[in-house]
Amino acid sequence: MSRGAPRSILLLSCTTAVLLAACAQKPVISPAVSLAQASAQRGAQAFARGELPGAQREYTTALRVYESLGDTPGRASTLLSLARIAAQAGKPAEALAAVDQVLADPALVDVPTRITAHGRAAALHLAQGNIPLTEKHLADAAALCAASCADAGAITVLRARAALAQQQPAIALRLASDALALPALALVTPATLKPQASAERANALRVQAQAQMALGAPALASSAALAALELDRALGLADRVLPDLQLLAQASRELGATDAAQRYQALAERAQAAGRALRSGTAAD
Repeated sequence: MSRGAPRSILLLSCTTAVLLAACAQKPVISPAVSLAQASAQRGAQAFARGELPGAQREYTTALRVYESLGDTPGRASTLLSLARIAAQAGKPAEALAAVDQVLADPALVDVPTRITAHGRAAALHLAQGNIPLTEKHLADAAALCAASCADAGAITVLRARAALAQQQPAIALRLASDALALPALALVTPATLKPQASAERANALRVQAQAQMALGAPALASSAALAALELDRALGLADRVLPDLQLLAQASRELGATDAAQRYQALAERAQAAGRALRSGTAAD
Protein backbone atom coordinates (compact mmCIF):
# COMPACT_ATOMS: atom_id res chain seq x y z
CA MET A 1 0.00 0.00 0.00
CA SER A 2 1.36 3.43 -0.92
CA ARG A 3 2.03 6.11 1.69
CA GLY A 4 -0.90 8.12 0.32
CA ALA A 5 -3.34 5.26 0.79
CA PRO A 6 -4.00 5.76 4.52
CA ARG A 7 -4.70 9.45 3.86
CA SER A 8 -7.13 8.54 1.06
CA ILE A 9 -8.88 6.05 3.30
CA LEU A 10 -9.09 8.65 6.06
CA LEU A 11 -10.56 11.24 3.69
CA LEU A 12 -13.05 8.70 2.37
CA SER A 13 -14.07 7.77 5.91
CA CYS A 14 -14.54 11.43 6.86
CA THR A 15 -16.59 12.10 3.75
CA THR A 16 -18.75 9.05 4.41
CA ALA A 17 -19.26 10.13 8.01
CA VAL A 18 -20.33 13.62 6.93
CA LEU A 19 -22.79 12.22 4.39
CA LEU A 20 -24.22 9.77 6.91
CA ALA A 21 -24.64 12.57 9.45
CA ALA A 22 -26.41 14.74 6.87
CA CYS A 23 -28.72 11.89 5.95
CA ALA A 24 -29.43 11.18 9.59
CA GLN A 25 -30.44 14.80 10.17
CA LYS A 26 -32.78 14.98 7.18
CA PRO A 27 -36.36 14.43 8.41
CA VAL A 28 -38.31 11.64 6.79
CA ILE A 29 -41.70 12.88 5.57
CA SER A 30 -44.54 10.40 5.31
CA PRO A 31 -46.39 10.02 2.00
CA ALA A 32 -49.53 11.48 3.60
CA VAL A 33 -47.75 14.63 4.77
CA SER A 34 -46.04 14.93 1.38
CA LEU A 35 -49.48 14.80 -0.26
CA ALA A 36 -50.81 17.51 2.06
CA GLN A 37 -47.81 19.76 1.50
CA ALA A 38 -47.96 19.32 -2.27
CA SER A 39 -51.69 20.08 -2.29
CA ALA A 40 -51.17 23.19 -0.17
CA GLN A 41 -48.40 24.36 -2.48
CA ARG A 42 -50.60 23.91 -5.54
CA GLY A 43 -53.39 25.72 -3.69
CA ALA A 44 -51.11 28.67 -2.97
CA GLN A 45 -50.06 28.83 -6.61
CA ALA A 46 -53.68 28.71 -7.79
CA PHE A 47 -54.64 31.46 -5.32
CA ALA A 48 -51.77 33.64 -6.56
CA ARG A 49 -53.14 33.25 -10.10
CA GLY A 50 -56.64 34.16 -8.92
CA GLU A 51 -57.98 30.65 -9.58
CA LEU A 52 -60.10 30.39 -6.44
CA PRO A 53 -62.02 27.15 -7.18
CA GLY A 54 -58.76 25.30 -7.87
CA ALA A 55 -57.15 26.78 -4.77
CA GLN A 56 -60.09 25.69 -2.64
CA ARG A 57 -59.95 22.12 -4.00
CA GLU A 58 -56.24 21.77 -3.27
CA TYR A 59 -56.44 23.22 0.23
CA THR A 60 -59.48 21.06 1.01
CA THR A 61 -57.44 17.99 0.10
CA ALA A 62 -54.64 19.16 2.38
CA LEU A 63 -57.15 19.80 5.18
CA ARG A 64 -58.57 16.28 4.95
CA VAL A 65 -55.10 14.77 5.12
CA TYR A 66 -54.10 16.85 8.14
CA GLU A 67 -57.36 16.01 9.91
CA SER A 68 -56.87 12.30 9.20
CA LEU A 69 -53.45 12.53 10.86
CA GLY A 70 -54.62 14.60 13.82
CA ASP A 71 -52.11 17.27 12.75
CA THR A 72 -53.41 20.40 14.49
CA PRO A 73 -50.78 22.88 13.20
CA GLY A 74 -51.27 21.71 9.61
CA ARG A 75 -55.04 21.85 10.01
CA ALA A 76 -54.96 25.37 11.47
CA SER A 77 -52.70 26.72 8.73
CA THR A 78 -54.88 25.18 6.03
CA LEU A 79 -58.10 26.52 7.56
CA LEU A 80 -56.64 30.04 7.54
CA SER A 81 -55.78 29.62 3.86
CA LEU A 82 -59.32 28.41 3.13
CA ALA A 83 -60.69 31.41 5.03
CA ARG A 84 -58.65 33.72 2.82
CA ILE A 85 -59.97 32.01 -0.31
CA ALA A 86 -63.57 32.21 0.90
CA ALA A 87 -63.19 35.90 1.74
CA GLN A 88 -61.74 36.58 -1.71
CA ALA A 89 -64.67 34.69 -3.26
CA GLY A 90 -67.16 36.89 -1.43
CA LYS A 91 -68.19 34.24 1.12
CA PRO A 92 -67.57 35.95 4.48
CA ALA A 93 -69.70 33.53 6.51
CA GLU A 94 -67.69 30.58 5.20
CA ALA A 95 -64.45 32.44 5.88
CA LEU A 96 -65.46 33.24 9.46
CA ALA A 97 -66.50 29.63 10.06
CA ALA A 98 -63.00 28.49 9.07
CA VAL A 99 -61.32 31.06 11.32
CA ASP A 100 -63.63 30.17 14.22
CA GLN A 101 -62.48 26.55 13.93
CA VAL A 102 -58.89 27.69 14.42
CA LEU A 103 -59.79 29.76 17.48
CA ALA A 104 -62.14 27.15 18.98
CA ASP A 105 -59.41 25.54 21.10
CA PRO A 106 -56.58 28.02 21.69
CA ALA A 107 -54.64 25.56 23.85
CA LEU A 108 -53.93 23.46 20.74
CA VAL A 109 -52.78 26.33 18.51
CA ASP A 110 -49.50 28.23 18.84
CA VAL A 111 -49.42 31.97 19.55
CA PRO A 112 -48.40 33.17 16.04
CA THR A 113 -51.26 31.21 14.49
CA ARG A 114 -53.73 32.59 17.04
CA ILE A 115 -52.55 36.14 16.28
CA THR A 116 -53.04 35.55 12.56
CA ALA A 117 -56.49 34.04 13.16
CA HIS A 118 -57.61 36.99 15.31
CA GLY A 119 -56.33 39.37 12.63
CA ARG A 120 -58.16 37.46 9.91
CA ALA A 121 -61.36 37.51 11.99
CA ALA A 122 -60.98 41.25 12.61
CA ALA A 123 -60.62 41.92 8.88
CA LEU A 124 -63.69 39.82 8.07
CA HIS A 125 -65.85 41.51 10.70
CA LEU A 126 -64.59 44.91 9.52
CA ALA A 127 -65.67 44.10 5.96
CA GLN A 128 -69.14 43.35 7.34
CA GLY A 129 -69.22 46.61 9.28
CA ASN A 130 -69.18 44.90 12.67
CA ILE A 131 -66.90 47.32 14.54
CA PRO A 132 -67.38 45.83 18.05
CA LEU A 133 -66.25 42.36 16.95
CA THR A 134 -63.48 43.90 14.86
CA GLU A 135 -62.13 45.71 17.91
CA LYS A 136 -62.51 42.62 20.10
CA HIS A 137 -60.37 40.49 17.78
CA LEU A 138 -57.83 43.30 17.37
CA ALA A 139 -57.57 43.57 21.15
CA ASP A 140 -57.10 39.80 21.43
CA ALA A 141 -54.40 39.90 18.75
CA ALA A 142 -52.64 42.86 20.37
CA ALA A 143 -52.66 41.10 23.76
CA LEU A 144 -50.75 38.20 22.20
CA CYS A 145 -48.45 40.34 20.05
CA ALA A 146 -45.53 42.30 21.44
CA ALA A 147 -44.40 45.41 19.57
CA SER A 148 -41.80 43.39 17.70
CA CYS A 149 -43.99 40.41 16.76
CA ALA A 150 -44.29 39.53 13.09
CA ASP A 151 -47.92 40.69 12.86
CA ALA A 152 -47.49 44.06 14.60
CA GLY A 153 -47.68 45.92 11.28
CA ALA A 154 -50.77 44.05 10.11
CA ILE A 155 -52.56 44.71 13.40
CA THR A 156 -51.74 48.42 13.23
CA VAL A 157 -53.01 48.63 9.65
CA LEU A 158 -56.25 46.91 10.67
CA ARG A 159 -56.67 49.43 13.48
CA ALA A 160 -56.21 52.19 10.90
CA ARG A 161 -58.85 50.63 8.65
CA ALA A 162 -61.23 50.37 11.61
CA ALA A 163 -60.67 54.07 12.32
CA LEU A 164 -61.53 54.90 8.71
CA ALA A 165 -64.72 52.85 8.99
CA GLN A 166 -65.67 54.97 11.99
CA GLN A 167 -65.09 58.22 10.08
CA GLN A 168 -61.86 59.00 11.95
CA PRO A 169 -59.42 59.76 9.10
CA ALA A 170 -56.93 61.65 11.27
CA ILE A 171 -56.54 58.66 13.58
CA ALA A 172 -56.36 56.33 10.57
CA LEU A 173 -53.60 58.46 9.05
CA ARG A 174 -51.60 58.41 12.28
CA LEU A 175 -51.92 54.64 12.63
CA ALA A 176 -51.00 54.03 8.98
CA SER A 177 -47.93 56.24 9.42
CA ASP A 178 -47.02 54.31 12.58
CA ALA A 179 -47.20 51.06 10.61
CA LEU A 180 -45.01 52.44 7.82
CA ALA A 181 -42.42 53.50 10.41
CA LEU A 182 -42.02 49.94 11.71
CA PRO A 183 -38.66 48.40 10.70
CA ALA A 184 -40.48 45.22 9.65
CA LEU A 185 -42.37 47.18 6.96
CA ALA A 186 -39.37 49.07 5.61
CA LEU A 187 -39.20 49.35 1.82
CA VAL A 188 -37.15 46.61 0.15
CA THR A 189 -36.20 46.31 -3.51
CA PRO A 190 -37.35 44.16 -5.15
CA ALA A 191 -40.54 43.74 -3.15
CA THR A 192 -40.43 39.99 -3.72
CA LEU A 193 -37.45 39.71 -1.36
CA LYS A 194 -39.93 40.13 1.52
CA PRO A 195 -43.36 39.54 -0.04
CA GLN A 196 -45.44 39.51 3.15
CA ALA A 197 -43.84 42.64 4.59
CA SER A 198 -44.07 44.39 1.22
CA ALA A 199 -47.76 43.47 0.90
CA GLU A 200 -48.44 44.86 4.37
CA ARG A 201 -46.52 48.03 3.51
CA ALA A 202 -48.78 48.42 0.47
CA ASN A 203 -51.83 47.98 2.72
CA ALA A 204 -50.56 50.75 5.00
CA LEU A 205 -49.93 53.04 2.02
CA ARG A 206 -53.43 52.38 0.70
CA VAL A 207 -55.01 53.26 4.05
CA GLN A 208 -52.80 56.33 4.18
CA ALA A 209 -54.11 57.37 0.76
CA GLN A 210 -57.72 56.80 1.81
CA ALA A 211 -57.24 58.87 4.96
CA GLN A 212 -55.57 61.68 3.00
CA MET A 213 -58.46 61.72 0.54
CA ALA A 214 -60.90 62.01 3.44
CA LEU A 215 -58.81 64.86 4.87
CA GLY A 216 -58.85 66.75 1.55
CA ALA A 217 -55.26 66.08 0.48
CA PRO A 218 -55.58 64.41 -2.96
CA ALA A 219 -51.97 65.12 -4.00
CA LEU A 220 -50.61 63.26 -0.97
CA ALA A 221 -53.22 60.54 -1.48
CA SER A 222 -52.13 60.09 -5.10
CA SER A 223 -48.50 59.69 -4.06
CA ALA A 224 -49.34 57.07 -1.43
CA ALA A 225 -51.69 55.17 -3.75
CA LEU A 226 -49.07 55.11 -6.51
CA ALA A 227 -46.50 53.68 -4.08
CA ALA A 228 -49.02 51.01 -3.04
CA LEU A 229 -49.77 50.20 -6.69
CA GLU A 230 -46.08 49.69 -7.48
CA LEU A 231 -45.73 47.20 -4.64
CA ASP A 232 -48.95 45.34 -5.40
CA ARG A 233 -48.07 45.04 -9.08
CA ALA A 234 -44.59 43.77 -8.24
CA LEU A 235 -46.12 41.15 -5.95
CA GLY A 236 -48.84 40.18 -8.43
CA LEU A 237 -51.67 41.01 -6.00
CA ALA A 238 -54.48 41.66 -8.46
CA ASP A 239 -57.17 42.01 -5.78
CA ARG A 240 -55.21 44.91 -4.27
CA VAL A 241 -54.23 46.54 -7.54
CA LEU A 242 -57.92 47.31 -8.17
CA PRO A 243 -58.47 49.58 -5.11
CA ASP A 244 -55.11 51.24 -5.79
CA LEU A 245 -56.26 52.16 -9.30
CA GLN A 246 -59.63 53.34 -8.02
CA LEU A 247 -57.91 55.59 -5.48
CA LEU A 248 -55.64 57.02 -8.17
CA ALA A 249 -58.65 57.74 -10.39
CA GLN A 250 -60.43 59.47 -7.52
CA ALA A 251 -57.38 61.52 -6.52
CA SER A 252 -56.76 62.53 -10.14
CA ARG A 253 -60.35 63.76 -10.48
CA GLU A 254 -59.99 65.79 -7.29
CA LEU A 255 -56.79 67.33 -8.68
CA GLY A 256 -58.48 68.20 -11.97
CA ALA A 257 -56.24 65.81 -13.93
CA THR A 258 -59.01 64.56 -16.22
CA ASP A 259 -56.84 62.52 -18.60
CA ALA A 260 -55.09 60.72 -15.75
CA ALA A 261 -58.41 60.08 -14.01
CA GLN A 262 -59.88 58.53 -17.16
CA ARG A 263 -56.77 56.41 -17.70
CA TYR A 264 -56.78 55.04 -14.14
CA GLN A 265 -60.54 54.46 -14.28
CA ALA A 266 -60.20 52.47 -17.50
CA LEU A 267 -57.42 50.38 -15.95
CA ALA A 268 -59.55 49.79 -12.85
CA GLU A 269 -62.55 48.65 -14.89
CA ARG A 270 -60.37 46.31 -16.93
CA ALA A 271 -58.78 44.88 -13.78
CA GLN A 272 -62.19 44.38 -12.20
CA ALA A 273 -63.54 42.53 -15.25
CA ALA A 274 -60.44 40.33 -15.44
CA GLY A 275 -60.71 39.53 -11.74
CA ARG A 276 -64.33 38.45 -12.12
CA ALA A 277 -63.39 36.26 -15.07
CA LEU A 278 -60.57 34.59 -13.14
CA ARG A 279 -62.82 33.89 -10.17
CA SER A 280 -65.52 32.36 -12.36
CA GLY A 281 -63.05 30.48 -14.56
CA THR A 282 -64.13 32.22 -17.78
CA ALA A 283 -62.21 34.33 -20.27
CA ALA A 284 -62.25 38.08 -19.81
CA ASP A 285 -63.58 40.31 -22.57
